[in-house]
Amino acid sequence: MKEIKIKVQKTDCKNWTVTDTNLTHEEFLAGIQKAEEGPFYSVQESMENFEQWLKSREKK
Repeated sequence: MKEIKIKVQKTDCKNWTVTDTNLTHEEFLAGIQKAEEGPFYSVQESMENFEQWLKSREKK
């Protein structure tokens, strides 16, 4: 299984789930495009990651 290291970034993002939050169409599209840049896993990779997570939880 391959390991993927993700750099955590703190940014000032608008919380789209809050009532009365106004977003422009451009802000909305930019947010979607940014989310689509993230890592995507195949079903097999997801299952392997989940199994690894379970094993790490058993060790604690």
